[in-house]
Amino acid sequence: MKPTTPITIVMGLAPVLVAATLDPASSNTKGYKPGTLNCQAAKVSTAIQAAECSHNTRTSSRQTFAVFQIDHQYDGNNGYPYGTCSAYTCTPPTSAELDADSDYWMFYWSDEGSESGVGTGCIRDPSTGECGCENSDGTFIAGSDSCV
Repeated sequence: MKPTTPITIVMGLAPVLVAATLDPASSNTKGYKPGTLNCQAAKVSTAIQAAECSHNTRTSSRQTFAVFQIDHQYDGNNGYPYGTCSAYTCTPPTSAELDADSDYWMFYWSDEGSESGVGTGCIRDPSTGECGCENSDGTFIAGSDSCV
């Protein structure tokens, strides 16, 4: 298991630390949400970038998928879209169990998604928009994708 990394998130002007583990999703499905779920979210993180949801796992058990819902109050901010990331450890819903909704994005730590990879691009510094990642002490490292 990889070490847990706090992620700094901007809510208004105050940063918030969220525990996450560097582990990118293997696939994704944009524009869909689960119609039904067979478990409750193991962890819910609010006001984070979709890229943070897709690049990091958020649970201590094996995370299988995450559901990201866009929060439009952050539209236009560096690193957009921002929203709520709900992380799950149960079996992901099948494509037949998904409902179309342009405000959602599903990330999978398997090949269940309709597209391979994280789909979101890089995690961005909320102040400058530069690509990078955050070290475990919350320091954003521009240009890096190998933070610890």
